[in-house]
Amino acid sequence: MKSKFLAWMFMALFLCLAGCSLDINISTDDKKPVVTDDESDQEQEENKQYENEVFKEVTVSTSNGETTVKGKARVFEGVFQYAVLSGTEVLQENHYQTDGAPAWGSFEITVDKELMTRESVSMELFVYSAKDGSKTDVLTIPLK
Repeated sequence: MKSKFLAWMFMALFLCLAGCSLDINISTDDKKPVVTDDESDQEQEENKQYENEVFKEVTVSTSNGETTVKGKARVFEGVFQYAVLSGTEVLQENHYQTDGAPAWGSFEITVDKELMTRESVSMELFVYSAKDGSKTDVLTIPLK
């Protein structure tokens, strides 16, 4: 009787754990980011939203010469990296801490005015792979 009870408890625990398994997201670099435009083509760039599997509702706004990138991220332990680029030159690279997955954590990054004086400035949001250190889930956002 006791062995049947233990067998049923083990079975119930196994089924519970199987049902609660994590949804593991394996990203590939061949996926293009999605860009949506909230308004007509006549509206400013500020209405565009950028997203991929781990970043969503990402917008760019400029006020008093400062450029701000806002959005939401769903990343492991709430940490992602970003880089401000001019062509292939890295002007600034840093990390950001927000709420950890599975929650969507909000973020707001302000870009220094001095960096915006360069030609073709963009920002990359990305995560470093725990497996090999490569960039994954890269979302490129044109800033200028």
